[in-house]
Amino acid sequence: MAKQDLLDKIVRDAEERARAILSEAEAKADALTAAANEERATLMDSARKMASAARPETVRRRESMAELEGRKLVLKEKQALISESYRVALDRIRKDPRYESLLVNMILSAAEKGDEVIFAAVDFDRVDRKKVIAEANKKSGLALTLSDEKGDFCGGIVLRGKDCDKNLTLDVELDTLRASEDPTANVLFKK
Repeated sequence: MAKQDLLDKIVRDAEERARAILSEAEAKADALTAAANEERATLMDSARKMASAARPETVRRRESMAELEGRKLVLKEKQALISESYRVALDRIRKDPRYESLLVNMILSAAEKGDEVIFAAVDFDRVDRKKVIAEANKKSGLALTLSDEKGDFCGGIVLRGKDCDKNLTLDVELDTLRASEDPTANVLFKK
C-alpha cells in the first residue's frame, strides 16, 4: 500500500497547491479589480470636475448660438415683410390714377433733348404712352420719342439717350429709397 499512500499524498499535495495558486490568483484579481475601480472612480471624479468647470462656458456658447440663430430668423422674417411691403407699394403706385402724371414727372426730371422713352412691358396696356410722351414734350420741348421696345422691369421708364441711358424704373427708385434709411422698417418695426 505504500504505492497508494504515495499516490494519495501526491494528489493531496497537488490539490493543496492548486488551492493555494487559486487563492493567490483570486487575491491578485481582487487587488487588480479594486485598483481598477479606484482608478475609474478617480477618472470619473476628474471628468465630472472638468465637465462641471466647462459646463457654464458650454451653456453660454450654446445660448449665444441659439440667440444668434433666433436673431437671424427674426431678421429674415423682417426682410420678407419689408420686401412684401415694397411689392404691395409698387402695385399700388402702378394702379394709382396719378401714375401717368408720375411718369411725366419722372421723364421731366432727367430727360435730355432727343431721348427715347422706354416703358415697362407691364405698362403697355395700362398706360397711354403716347399721351405721356406728348405731355412731357409739351412741358419740356425736348422732342422726346416713344420706343416700341418693352422694358423688362416692374414699372417706370428708361430714357435712352445719345450718350447714356437713365434708369428711372420703379424698382430702382424703390431700391434707392430702401438703401437710404429704410422708412418701411421704421414704420413696421418701431425702435
